[in-house]
Formats: sequence, structure tokens, C-alpha cells
Amino acid sequence: MTVGAIPERATERRAAIARATQYALAGAAMLVAFIAVYVVAVLTETGQRIENTALLGAAIRSEAERGQSAEALSPVSLVTFGFAVFLVTAAGFARRREGLGLLAAAVMVIAVLAAEVLKDVLPRPAHIDGPIWLLRNSFPSGTVAVVAAMSVGAMLVSPDRLRWAVLVIGTVALAIAAQSTQIAGWHRLSDAVGSGLLVASVGAFGVAVLAAADLVATSTIGRITWRAYAAILIVAGLLLAVGTLLLLLLVVFPLLSSPEGGRRVFFQTAFPLFAAALTPLTLALFARLIEGRSLGARPKVGPEPAEETVAERPPSA
Repeated sequence: MTVGAIPERATERRAAIARATQYALAGAAMLVAFIAVYVVAVLTETGQRIENTALLGAAIRSEAERGQSAEALSPVSLVTFGFAVFLVTAAGFARRREGLGLLAAAVMVIAVLAAEVLKDVLPRPAHIDGPIWLLRNSFPSGTVAVVAAMSVGAMLVSPDRLRWAVLVIGTVALAIAAQSTQIAGWHRLSDAVGSGLLVASVGAFGVAVLAAADLVATSTIGRITWRAYAAILIVAGLLLAVGTLLLLLLVVFPLLSSPEGGRRVFFQTAFPLFAAALTPLTLALFARLIEGRSLGARPKVGPEPAEETVAERPPSA
């Protein structure tokens, strides 16, 4: 072993632990945001009243609208998710990054299972009266969690050069899923946003595991062009602006809410727009977290140079 190899490896190990800590802290921050959404939207009377108004507004929509949204969500199934897990794992093995493929599959499964379990165990206080289906807990959305998990899994195993394409496709799919669950009357706004945060958090902890194993390296081709982020932010901003404008109309012109169901119409129109804007941002946040990094790359280990001894030196001429 050459002189200085041990200190150098110790330095590399400390750097790997530091990167892992950063990713773990990012995952914890997303988890805190997930909890905050739950506390504000589910545990408070105001949050329940607002979201229930939007959810009840789905009944005012035509059957054709609700049917189209349900049809858009029909590809999201257990079979589809299982096939996606298989493809993600296979992609990791095809790139000769078996650990990455297995970890990405684990992230997908853990995130979806967590969403389903939390939806069953998290309490929803009955602050607002209503039918049984309205009082049951729907936070977080399992449907949106499946789409988000497939997007995060694909981003983890995708080649560095194609990460931008996965981001664009994933944000579009998430926007459609989040909006459709609102229009179909399946979920509330917080359900969709919470699912995105939960999956992104699990993904960040997964990257922390890779970093701790020294399988996260700097990549000059792993950066996503600013144009992709700009396009996502511009579209999200426009959707948020339109939704906010609709709700401001109720404040400026209170008579618009006087007809029966008038308030529900405005909330049911604005909240799907909010869902389509905010939920994809969680995927963009995860993409930014792994910006400029190559995931799952095996450390380059070469043979140690042999130490030269006096006996091995060639005789002088």
C-alpha cells in the first residue's frame, strides 16, 4: 500500500458520509412538509371545510367529465406498478448497477406501501358533518403515490443524459393524476400534494443510502437544462395564478357564491389547478436534489502500485 492511501480513503469516506447526511436532511425536510400539509388540511376545521367544499363540487360536474378523469387514471393499477418496478430493476441491471436497480425498486415499493398504510391509520377528526364517505381519511392519495413512485424510480435508474426527459414526462403524468383525482371526486388537494412529498422524501432517503455506500459521484452530464425547470415553473405559476384568480372572484363578488353550489363550483375548478401545479413540483424538487450526480456508479478501484525496493531496481548501466 502506498504512503498516504489510508488518509486519502478516510477523507473520501468522510465526504461520502457528509453527502449522505445532506440527502437524509433533505428527506427529513420533505417529511416535515408532508406532516405540515396533514396537520393544516386534515386536523383543522378550516382545512377540512375548504377541502370538503372542493371535493363536494365534483358532484356538480357532468358524468362525462368525471368519467374522462377516471379513464385517465385507469392505467394506474397494481399490475402497472408491478411492471414498472420490474422495468426499473431491469434498467439498473442493464446498466450494470445492480444495487441501484434494487434500491430504486425498494424506494418505489416502500413509498407506495407507506401511502396506503398511512391512509388507513392516520386519524381524520370529524370537525365537519357529512356522509360516511366524506368523513373517511383519504390522506395521502395512493393513486398519486403510484405515479410519483414510478417517476422517482425512473429518475433514479435513468442514464444521466436522459434525466431531463424523465423529469418532463414525470411532471406531466403527475399533473394529470393529481388533477384527475380531484375532478373524479376521489381525493382532496392535500392528498395529492402529500403523496408527492412522501414519495420524494423516501427517494431522498434512498439516495442517502447510495451516498453512504459511496455510490454517488459527480457527473458532468447529469445536469438538467434550466429550460426544463423554467418550463415547469412557468406552467405551475400560470395554473396557480388562474386558480387564485378564481377564488379571488368569490371575495370580490360574494354574490357569485349565493346560488346553490356556487362556492363548490369555484373551489372545484381552482383546486384541480392547484393540484396540477403543486404536485409535479415535488418531483422537480427531487430532480434538483440529485442535480449533477451520477447514481449507483461503482467506485473505480485499480491495482495498487507496487512499492519499489532496492532489490527490484534495475542495475545501473
